[in-house]
Amino acid sequence: MRRLLVKAGVIIAACLAIGCAALYAYLGRSLPAIDGFVPVAGLSSSIDIVRDADSIPHVFASNARDALFGLGYVHAQDRLWQMEFQRRVGHGRLSEIFGPVTIPQDRFLRTVGYARAARSAWDRMPDWAKEQVTAYVAGINAFIVAHHGAQLPPEFGLLRFEPEPFTGVDVVVWVKMMAWDLSANYSFELLRDDLVRAVGTERMQQLMPPYAEGGLSILTEWSGGSGGARGSGTHPAPAFPADLSYPTSSAFALGLTNGVPAVRDLLLGAGATDSLGSNNWVVDGTLSATGKPLLANDPHLTTKLPSTWYLAHLSAGDLDVIGATLPGTPAVALGRNRFIAWGATNVAADVEDLYQERLDETGWFAIFRGASEPLRVLTETIQVKGGPPVRVVIRVTRHGPLVSDAINANNAQLRGPRPALLSPLALRWTALDPDDTTIPSLLKVNQARNWSQFVSALRDFVVPSQNFVYADVDGHIGYYAPGRIPIRAGGDGLLPSDGSSGKTEWTGWIPFDELPHLYDPADHFIVTANQRPAPASYTHNLGREWPEPYRAQRITDLLTEFTRGVRLLGEGGGGRQEEGGRTSSRLTPDDFARIQGDTVSLHARALLPLLLAHARAETTSDKQAIEILRQWDGDARAGSGAAALFEAWFLQLAPTIAGDDLGPLATESYAERFSYVTRFLVNTLTSDNEAWCDDVRTAKQETCDEAVTMALHDAVVQLTRRLGGDMTRWRWDDVHHAVFPHQGLNGSVLIGRLLGRSVPNGGDWSTVNVGPVSVAEPFEQHSAASYREIIDLSPANDSRFMIDLGESGHPLSPHYDDLLQDWQKVRYRRMRTERSQIEDGAIGRLRLAPR
Repeated sequence: MRRLLVKAGVIIAACLAIGCAALYAYLGRSLPAIDGFVPVAGLSSSIDIVRDADSIPHVFASNARDALFGLGYVHAQDRLWQMEFQRRVGHGRLSEIFGPVTIPQDRFLRTVGYARAARSAWDRMPDWAKEQVTAYVAGINAFIVAHHGAQLPPEFGLLRFEPEPFTGVDVVVWVKMMAWDLSANYSFELLRDDLVRAVGTERMQQLMPPYAEGGLSILTEWSGGSGGARGSGTHPAPAFPADLSYPTSSAFALGLTNGVPAVRDLLLGAGATDSLGSNNWVVDGTLSATGKPLLANDPHLTTKLPSTWYLAHLSAGDLDVIGATLPGTPAVALGRNRFIAWGATNVAADVEDLYQERLDETGWFAIFRGASEPLRVLTETIQVKGGPPVRVVIRVTRHGPLVSDAINANNAQLRGPRPALLSPLALRWTALDPDDTTIPSLLKVNQARNWSQFVSALRDFVVPSQNFVYADVDGHIGYYAPGRIPIRAGGDGLLPSDGSSGKTEWTGWIPFDELPHLYDPADHFIVTANQRPAPASYTHNLGREWPEPYRAQRITDLLTEFTRGVRLLGEGGGGRQEEGGRTSSRLTPDDFARIQGDTVSLHARALLPLLLAHARAETTSDKQAIEILRQWDGDARAGSGAAALFEAWFLQLAPTIAGDDLGPLATESYAERFSYVTRFLVNTLTSDNEAWCDDVRTAKQETCDEAVTMALHDAVVQLTRRLGGDMTRWRWDDVHHAVFPHQGLNGSVLIGRLLGRSVPNGGDWSTVNVGPVSVAEPFEQHSAASYREIIDLSPANDSRFMIDLGESGHPLSPHYDDLLQDWQKVRYRRMRTERSQIEDGAIGRLRLAPR
């Protein structure tokens, strides 16, 4: 019997092995061919695609259109599922492949009208740009037409469909979605409205204090521009239903929760946290070891797999550009060509407004300045896999689509308690306007040769407004913040406006020449890290939602002190050590790399002394925690136990101090606004504001000392459960992991675990090497430096770049996640542009020839 069982076990194991091998072989058929000769339709002449030793593709062509064709082809080879998923998000066509579960998300996507705006922008795009986009799309379609069934990425087989040909509109719609991810002012308006209803206008302003008037700005002074209305700063009474059990922002988020988690994260995106941001800086040749400019950039975006970015190089006559591309779009978004380099961070401009609309009894007319205006009514049909189609009626006012219709319809289908109906709420957003020349702008940037051409290209940039830093081979550096930023007749855009009054209408855009900009500054360097672009004296209203400038200050300090020969960088930072313990005063790419890897938390250094002054610990473990924190240098390095203690303590403070006044849902919405929470805590604890520190749910009058101590105790208990009782062995990276969920399939527990990735990490939301934590899933990192570049404009070209995962989106590819460990350690890949260097050790050589 035993022998029989052993024999059966062997047979079962063999069958499993054979089955796994067969499955592996089947899935392996969809790995792209990177060597050989492929005839394709759409090329004017042959192109070579050489994948260097790091699997980065270099497209060699005789003209720009053929080069863009090649970029489309390699994007499809490595990221076709990602591109398909992205365009289905943009068009609101998820339910065709996922079924009824994504109907609420499709309803919202159709209501906002990303696809309608994309079609309009495509129709108005200049012919020359259309030709380049069409060439790129032809490359995607050349791959699609030759690959079917098992030759397609595994996700297509799992969901049982094949991709349709791509179009120019598909390109534009994804740019719209990227703009949405970086334009989340509407969520701040909803949050302020919730806080006003919970605690009144005065206390709301205490919870959300403005950026300090004397706070760090990108520009230290401003003398240009004729100015414009800055807004009254008034806050109208809220008009939403006073159902505090479901604050408006929570009801809005609830209406987008069901469906694919990756889509939820995109739609909420920056609306769920203020930790999305970026760093860039540039120095001229007077500060560099080579005598030529150095430029660095690391955009911080939501973590996902595959990476948001794809590294690529296009070489075609006058076009020779390398850097980070966005799969699904035909340009290098961040990088360099032979003459210039550029990087970008988010301006956080206020380009969205919510309008509370007054409708007549029929619901088909809106009241505006005492008169009735007919709504524009659109009907769209959502096709649903495995279910009947769903008809969506979309009402559009002069201010934009009534997004409340989608949220109300989604929440009406929820089981259990439901939020109160939102009042009619229209979204005004620059990206929904009929014309949008952002893609032509980026195409022009790719071919710009000097500051004049670069600025001319940015005149066409619409949304999302970005802080571009610039450098060129002639030694110049510069900065510009382009984009359409509205001028309002009145109001400040901080709360939803009365759509019927006409008092807060958009009257135009800040003139391009009056947007913040700088060229060859006297300081010889420029730093942007999402801080306020212009000083308080700037005459236009750019926005209000800038984070505390910790990252910008840290980068500025490091550059300034480093060039003075002072060693300021700590572990993971360091400078070049020379005689006498001092560092060289000339910066190199290695120094920039150390800065990008810096994990010193100015947030901790600013807040911790105030917290320690209020802590009155009585238990042994709490006293030990305080002693560890007193000795901490503020470096949130991966191995720091003190960093874990501080981060856990910080997360407990907002719920402990303000949670009793706000309620659980509003507290959850507020708690991830780390900058506002920090300003609130500093003001409250500095003044010992007992009105906030007292817990209104108890008869006792609590003090700020008690509230801070209670938060510390809860943090210690939480970490003890996670890390054990020996506090001396705690490490930050034992609980703090950067999590990269698969786009589209992370809703499935099993498949999501197989395809997703995570890695232990250091840093916090304020560090240059950013490592914010999630409040909903404590200590997980859901946004990160998704791309890093350091560009050396000297003839030596010691330029380098890195993305967070790998070039391939195929889980069986060796390049699916091969960059992750080096990304975590802040290591890079070479930016090779010379063909001899590219060919040396190349792993693939593919020639595409006209059919």
